[in-house]
Amino acid sequence: MKNKFDFYDVVLVSSTKSKLSEITNTEGVILGMAQNEETDNWGYSVSMYVDSDLCWHVMEEDLIATGKRAKEEDFYSGESVRVRVDPETGEGEIADD
Repeated sequence: MKNKFDFYDVVLVSSTKSKLSEITNTEGVILGMAQNEETDNWGYSVSMYVDSDLCWHVMEEDLIATGKRAKEEDFYSGESVRVRVDPETGEGEIADD
């Protein structure tokens, strides 16, 4: 099954699920997505405009398209860090060079 939403789509949470009551009828932006391989259902990581420090996991059936899109720059500065990984342990550390 193809996903209904894409990265940076602005969506409205519309659900009767008690675990989503705090964000029902509020808008957020899709920042991540995953499909359950067994059921084909899609779940999304949604950054809520009311509290942009948190992302909520929301199933596709609990979201409504708004027709609006956010910009990647609204969430990511473009900065990056280099990480050096120890091949024996798999542990990483920030590289100074």
